This record gives sequence, structure tokens and C-alpha cells, in this order.
Amino acid sequence: MKKISFVVILFLLGSLFAACSRYTYYAVGSNNTNLSRYHTFAWLPAVKNASSSAYNSDITDQRIKEAVTENLEQRGLMLKAKKPDLLVRYSIMVSDKERVYDQPVYDYAGGGVYPAVGMYRGRRFYYYRYSNPYPVYVGDDVERVPYKEGTLMIDLVDRQSHKVIWRGYGVGEVDNPAKAIQDIPKIVSGIIKKLPLTPQNQR
Repeated sequence: MKKISFVVILFLLGSLFAACSRYTYYAVGSNNTNLSRYHTFAWLPAVKNASSSAYNSDITDQRIKEAVTENLEQRGLMLKAKKPDLLVRYSIMVSDKERVYDQPVYDYAGGGVYPAVGMYRGRRFYYYRYSNPYPVYVGDDVERVPYKEGTLMIDLVDRQSHKVIWRGYGVGEVDNPAKAIQDIPKIVSGIIKKLPLTPQNQR
């Protein structure tokens, strides 16, 4: 019972932590690129991935494009269909992962009642002494919990050179597709915050 309870507590704590910090964000960019020289952008078709079929929908596409467009415009980039400076595309990938909880297991050995000798006013007498059992490590109990990890990747492509000049992505647990789609604005905002362009209201 103690072992099961400890695993449950670990799982609940992990879930609570995930709820507080559900996604992690990363970005990479070209060292030789000055993003401030770009002013306009347009959309490329999304990169379709078989592993993310649950997210290949018009609703998902619309939410991502709306959220990215809003965040890029807040940083001074304008949506423009004709001869834009940048082309924007996104892709979604979902992979199977496994979370491992390693719980040490102990057995309790020794202890019990045994005779002992004491002294009282110079006279020796016998009594029984009780010793608590002590823990002995006997191995590990491994709990494996499967989950799905999703990645939303956003690329900024130089229209003239056709090179990706910046890539940002958010990674998180997506066992619930409906919740993940609902979280799209938050995920996109976390990704675009990695873009080295100052928001208009902070300039």
C-alpha cells in the first residue's frame, strides 16, 4: 500500500508540475541574419505529417495562422500576399513517449523480542528488549506511464534565398487533442516570444 501510494503521489506531483509549465519553447536562427530588415510576410502551406493526423484540420490550421499572424504583427511584420520579405510555414509532429517512475523497494528484517541483561544496585537481572525492524533494500519497482509528446514548429523563410532564417518550436504533452488545440494561442505566443524582434508597444 505504501509503495502504491508513493507512486500515485509522484504521478500527481508530476501532473501538477506539467499543468503549471505544460510546454517548453526553443528557437534557432541564422547568426548572420538581421531580422529587423524584414517587414512583410505571407503564408506557405502547412507541412503535413501522418503522425499528427488528429491535428490536420481546418480548425487547427485557422487557429495557428491567426495566432501567428497576430503575434508577428505585434512585432512589426505585416501580412502581405504580394512579394513578401518572409514566407511562414508551420508543422505539427506527435510522437509516443514514456515517463518512468523508479521507486526503491525495502523489506523489513530483524527486530522482535530478545533477552538482555541489566544491573540494579549491584545485582544482575534479566529482562526482554524489543527492537524495531530495520529496512533492507531489495530492488526497484519501475512504473512506466506512456504519453504523447507534440511539437509545433514555425519557420520563417527568406523569400528570395529560400532559406530558413529562424525556427521556433514548442514541445509539450498532448494526450488530449481538444485541449492541445485550445492551447494553440498560448503555444504560439510562447514560440514567437523567442523571436528577436521587440514588440511594437515596447519600442
